Amino acid sequence: MMSAREGRKGRDVTATIKELCGVRRDVLGHVGSRWSSLVLTMLDAGPRRYSEIRRSSEINQRMLTLTLRELERDGLIAHGAAYELTPAGRSLVELIKPLISWSDRHYEHIVESRHAAAARSAPAISDGRDSIAR
Repeated sequence: MMSAREGRKGRDVTATIKELCGVRRDVLGHVGSRWSSLVLTMLDAGPRRYSEIRRSSEINQRMLTLTLRELERDGLIAHGAAYELTPAGRSLVELIKPLISWSDRHYEHIVESRHAAAARSAPAISDGRDSIAR
């Protein structure tokens, strides 16, 4: 076990490596998640109601509900009259923004690389015979 630390509510929080890795995996999952990143960056502009988030995104109702629950569970958003970023959520968005900028700057390169990879892996047109010698 790792050393004990004082938690937010004054109690000791002792995390095992397994628990710590689980939280890290979940946070990185939010960063890599199509919907979590979208919701977090939308809320960066200010609080929004559920219906506003749903209308201004392509997220279906089920996925939006699951995404909001996960983000709220992890303390990244808070829900009152509207959903809004917590300080932890705001700090995560500040890390996500440079990743989005990087992706935008390298968009053409990535798309070209994907097309080249698809062309390399596309099966060659055959003459109808199996190319494996029998």
